[in-house]
Amino acid sequence: MSNRKLNLELDTLPEIPSRLLYISSSKYENDWTSFLHSHYFTEIFYIKGGVGYIQIENEQIPVSANTLVLIGARVQHTEISNPSDPLDYYVLGVEGLKINTDRSIEYSVINPSAASPVIHQCFENIHHEMHGKKQGYAEICQHYLAILIQLICRKDHVSYELVDMQNSSRECHKAKCYIEANYPDKITLSSLADNCNLTKYYLSHKFSELYGKSPISYLTEVRISVAKDLLKTTNHSIEEIASTTGFSSSSYFSQTFQKICKMSPQQYRKNQSADT
Repeated sequence: MSNRKLNLELDTLPEIPSRLLYISSSKYENDWTSFLHSHYFTEIFYIKGGVGYIQIENEQIPVSANTLVLIGARVQHTEISNPSDPLDYYVLGVEGLKINTDRSIEYSVINPSAASPVIHQCFENIHHEMHGKKQGYAEICQHYLAILIQLICRKDHVSYELVDMQNSSRECHKAKCYIEANYPDKITLSSLADNCNLTKYYLSHKFSELYGKSPISYLTEVRISVAKDLLKTTNHSIEEIASTTGFSSSSYFSQTFQKICKMSPQQYRKNQSADT
């Protein structure tokens, strides 16, 4: 009989106390407006199918089936899908994980040829556990996350470090997500603070410290970003776009657009039409 015993070297075990926040499964269906945004935590994208781009700051990264993209905290990004072959993907939100990279912007791309079926299966398993929420699912998902991180690091020589996340970061992220989901509504600093159970002065200070702009400035930025996409991709009137994006009037929308974009909404639409 042949027997070979392989001992686990306990002193080489890594510590990975990063926390899984969520997994989302998305497929582009022409009903979602793309705009640049960021988070206080790292996101890990796994493209299941389709073709498109992940825009990271001013760079567009082509993605297709089995591509992995890791995007660090506070890095502006968005997803852009090919309508004829829409993107279908998973996204993990991971707190406490920092991607080490030689780039000036914290992100890493692992090409499809390097991604293994085991990596895909980790995403599937996490999604299955999070959907079912059976006993022990949270601990199981955390273990799958630890496995996934090690597999990613092995595949493309990615390295990481652990960072401490403060409660204020979580609350500011909650305010940021609320803005992104509810920008058409009437939002004030007071209503945001109430939603996060913070004082408006504390929220304003911490939000600006974390994202480099006030909550209301970010709200305006989101509204203008969505308006630009609508001007480019639809024939909606200026009045309709102003109302859709949460501006109190078309004149205030045009005034704000001019101030930020250095041109009127009409001129922006004309320029975009000329470029296509």
